[in-house]
Amino acid sequence: MTACWMKGDLHVHSALDSDGFLPIEEIVRRSRPFCDFLAISGHALQSDEWGGDQYRDVLAARKKYPDTFLFHLAEWEFPIPRHVIAFTTPDWREFELQREVVRQFDRKRDVIGRAKALEALRYIETHWPDQALMIFNHPNSPAVPFEDLEALAASPVFKILACYDRGERRAPQTWEVGAEWDRLLCLGHRIWTRFGSDFHRHFEDGHTDYYPGEFVQDHLWVQERSYRGIYNAYRDGAFFCTVDNLVSRLTLVRVDQRLRVAFQCGEPVEKFEVIGDGKILMTVTNIDEHFDRELDVPPAGYYRLRGHGYEKKRRYTDGTYVPVFLGNPLFV
Repeated sequence: MTACWMKGDLHVHSALDSDGFLPIEEIVRRSRPFCDFLAISGHALQSDEWGGDQYRDVLAARKKYPDTFLFHLAEWEFPIPRHVIAFTTPDWREFELQREVVRQFDRKRDVIGRAKALEALRYIETHWPDQALMIFNHPNSPAVPFEDLEALAASPVFKILACYDRGERRAPQTWEVGAEWDRLLCLGHRIWTRFGSDFHRHFEDGHTDYYPGEFVQDHLWVQERSYRGIYNAYRDGAFFCTVDNLVSRLTLVRVDQRLRVAFQCGEPVEKFEVIGDGKILMTVTNIDEHFDRELDVPPAGYYRLRGHGYEKKRRYTDGTYVPVFLGNPLFV
């Protein structure tokens, strides 16, 4: 298979959750205009039997919509206070992974603290070697101390911190320059960031959420259009994130001593920043619809991009917002 771009969302809840609304097949149907893939990441309950109903309905939706890649995940209460999801592919005992991490490492079962969190990562690494990742959801709610993040980042399982999710909530730990994400990158940790809908119930159904992929998007450069291709792109940081598809086909490469940045604007882009070693190195304006430029930037251990569109009206409610994009780091 040839490499290509794919879009999707890893943080989606269904009617099988306590606060979800739509059946899984209906979520997939409504999300197909926006997503090539999505994950049903149900709120894990304090039960050894959690996940059976969700897995059954995920399997049924895969049969009905075989051209949409649909992952079965669990959002569980990590021993360090945070919602997390464990991410693997259907061919790597996906049901067992979700069942066991909830059964053995759920904070609501009094499995608490950094030592237990590291034990959970070692368990995943041992039983799913190079076949599973852990993702922190909405990492500022509550904020996780940097000392805990640094300890977790030593594990190859700990890979992704969320930035955007429901209610247009943006996490300072990953969005702000020089915050916790940059501090981890400065230490050489290969940690990535993603956007997700955290979908429960849509505006049209009387709530405040966008459909998966409707408002925020992860754009993955996959080596093959498959579950494994999607997993590998998340593992390797071969993706960038947008609000409202602000840009597409974002490319960031080192050419001699210069940085080549290329993308296509889906909406007008006011500016973007080149960030390296925890600070803004350059701000670029006057951006064409088809942007492709080599930039002279100071030396740094890594480079990443943060872009801003122009203020626009919200789709379903009063008020305005600004579309953005966020690129994962290129290490030098």
